Amino acid sequence: MAAIHNELLKKSPNHLTYTSELIPKRGERGKIEWYTEHKQDHLVCFLGGSLMLGATTASADVYPVDVPPTKLQLSVAGRRDWKTGEELIETCVDTYKNTATGLSPEIVNFRNTEDGTSDASSKRDWYIRDARPAGQEPPYDARYILRPETVESLFIAYRLTGDEKYREYGWDIFQAIEKYCHVESGGYASILNVDDVNSNLEDRMETFMMVRLFHS
Repeated sequence: MAAIHNELLKKSPNHLTYTSELIPKRGERGKIEWYTEHKQDHLVCFLGGSLMLGATTASADVYPVDVPPTKLQLSVAGRRDWKTGEELIETCVDTYKNTATGLSPEIVNFRNTEDGTSDASSKRDWYIRDARPAGQEPPYDARYILRPETVESLFIAYRLTGDEKYREYGWDIFQAIEKYCHVESGGYASILNVDDVNSNLEDRMETFMMVRLFHS
């Protein structure tokens, strides 16, 4: 957790917290160098809830803690992880509520000054790489394949805080899935472009969709 905080956590122009990736490349004389890619997969969205859960267990100074825990009940590391967990959940929710369908892309890239993608006029602090206008063939990053990670974090966050906003976030996501991913013949399908309300569906339902339905 310390390494994640020290090396991977970044802030977007409007202060959304996200995890970047460290990518290796060979420099002079074959030496490995590392560069930062301001990219976050939907898979990372499990981390917010996990950090909050860890803060109330392994990083708690007393047990059991209150719901929600007080600052005095958590260690310094616990308070750090709790705060980061809350912030990461808000970022993941942002990738849902700021698309045309209310569904999150598989991968988002965050605007930053390092690679010249920072844009104060943009409505979103993140973008889908190689995005194309609705109706055109979308890139892989634009799809939503029924992933459960954000909902898992919302479930944990609600249990640890009792804050109704986490249930409301989950309900919004559930309604978007019902509207854009449910198929009349039964089951749910992946959507190929979250920024296209008329997007085609993929003829496949991932098994982890069942996890989502359970947490919902």
